Amino acid sequence: MSTIEQVVDIETSDGAMAAVKHLPDAPGAHRAVIVIMEAFGLNDNIGGIARRFAEQGYIAIAPDLFHRSGRMNYAPYDKLMEYREQLRKGFSDTTIVSDVAATVRHLQADPNVIGPVGIVGFCLGGRVAYMSAAAVDGIGAAASFYPGNMFPEDGSYSAVDDAARIQIPLLGCFGEDDGNPSPAMIKKVDAALTTHGIEHSFHSYAGASHGFFCDDRDSYRAEAAQDAWSKTLAFFAEKLTSK
Repeated sequence: MSTIEQVVDIETSDGAMAAVKHLPDAPGAHRAVIVIMEAFGLNDNIGGIARRFAEQGYIAIAPDLFHRSGRMNYAPYDKLMEYREQLRKGFSDTTIVSDVAATVRHLQADPNVIGPVGIVGFCLGGRVAYMSAAAVDGIGAAASFYPGNMFPEDGSYSAVDDAARIQIPLLGCFGEDDGNPSPAMIKKVDAALTTHGIEHSFHSYAGASHGFFCDDRDSYRAEAAQDAWSKTLAFFAEKLTSK
């Protein structure tokens, strides 16, 4: 399916937040998915994932969660630590929730969007998707790819604590060779979600590490990425359509 790309501004408490929006070039109403960036920022790879969702018939939007540091800034893959402090200026767990909520409101105001929206995120975005499942109204299903920093050393956040607040289906895709999150961390989250009766499906891939879905990085693993993509499409097709 052919698509249309737009760059839109979403109003937040801290000013306009740019977002890359891809729409199916087809009339009628569509389900919607929010695509959340990696720690590098809103780059072409994340925009490309949004386009892939639009090709499948979704309205897909990728918000620039680092907008407080400038408009659509991002770090090269080999220079994250050099850019990290500047990119994260004004960025926090509080702004994560408020920015995702603003993105949901933007989609709810779009007359071509039907139903609750999905959210999918990668790396930092995987954590954002998980947090949003617990804290943002209007989301019907969440997919989290290798969410980093789920148990920070300073104790500022715990994915286990958030498990009690989640009320929507979750999909998780992880690399068995990843250290953040490690298989042990994922096991803790899995157990917490099970304890609270949260519908979830977790998938771990042998020989894959952090970033296995990103085909612009050396960590890319084609077979794992293709399987995870298929599972993600099937997940949203079922969970968003059934709402």
